[in-house]
Amino acid sequence: METSVANQPAGTGSHGQQTGIPDSALSDRQLRILQAIDEHVAQHGYPPSMREIGREVGLTSVSSVSYQLTQLEEMGRIESTSNRSRTYRITGKSAAPTSDNASAEAATPTPDTAVHAQLLGRIAAGPPITAEQEVAGIVVFPRQVVGSGTIFALTVVGDSMAGPHGKILNGDIVAVRSQPAAETGDIVAAMVDGEATVKRFKRDGTDVWLVADNPAYPPLPGNGATILGKVTGVLRTL
Repeated sequence: METSVANQPAGTGSHGQQTGIPDSALSDRQLRILQAIDEHVAQHGYPPSMREIGREVGLTSVSSVSYQLTQLEEMGRIESTSNRSRTYRITGKSAAPTSDNASAEAATPTPDTAVHAQLLGRIAAGPPITAEQEVAGIVVFPRQVVGSGTIFALTVVGDSMAGPHGKILNGDIVAVRSQPAAETGDIVAAMVDGEATVKRFKRDGTDVWLVADNPAYPPLPGNGATILGKVTGVLRTL
């Protein structure tokens, strides 16, 4: 049920924006969420993930963070950007100092240069692991790196793609372009017997193999695998 704010006096919140819902109507936790979003954007140029917000405000459940964000959006204090769920910005002027705001705005990727991808849990670079469907947050990739199409992100667990010629290490976040097919040599995210893995796709006659870059891991039979998409980029924290 929508709450009409047309007849309410516009208040100026502590975050500097003109809103229909003043700060006095928000809980302490909601105010802390606004502050966490504002400070993260000012520092990094993009919104924090739901897990990062949770750590800042003491919420351990992603669903609890999601509920609070939905409430703030209904209040008009935040809004989704780029038509992508869980990609939020604070409405109106940010609370960060003017000089920081200018830097953040200059650094913030535009829809033409950035891809906001949902981070969908883990994927194995090693023996396949049970797939996790929980949305852990949003990861921003440069569009010139990951390309076009529907992009999602996965956190890599294991070292099967970290061989002599491997490019993907344990803990890396990979960008995956959703597609049902692949060519020999492509690195793909795939489901094998209901479990998820990232491997190099290889077609050998009528057979399909999912091959590790690390020679310590044997190829996996891929005839019955479901291709989730092609890995188009890697994000690594040093």
